[in-house]
Amino acid sequence: MNSIEITGIEILTEKEKEVADKLLKEYYLKIQRQLKKIISLKLYIKEYKKEGKGKKYSINIEVIAPAPKIFKANAHDWDFARTLHKVLNKIINEIEHELHVSEQH
Repeated sequence: MNSIEITGIEILTEKEKEVADKLLKEYYLKIQRQLKKIISLKLYIKEYKKEGKGKKYSINIEVIAPAPKIFKANAHDWDFARTLHKVLNKIINEIEHELHVSEQH
């Protein structure tokens, strides 16, 4: 799992970092099953609306696989865990759509 690169992790609280670690491990395995080999997985985290009580998160993900295939997805929401779930599900759906992984079995 050393091919995960996260930009913007410093803006997260310790609890959010734990959530990110748990979800990334879980989804990384799912993505790896679909692609067989992952060259890199990059996650870009930004936050907006810092002056109010809540923070809005924007997460972009980029997965690079062999035969250079690049998959991208993004999501934004007020809840960090929900945003991360959204973007990871979107990237899995993008891979499924592009490669028709479920039809190969």
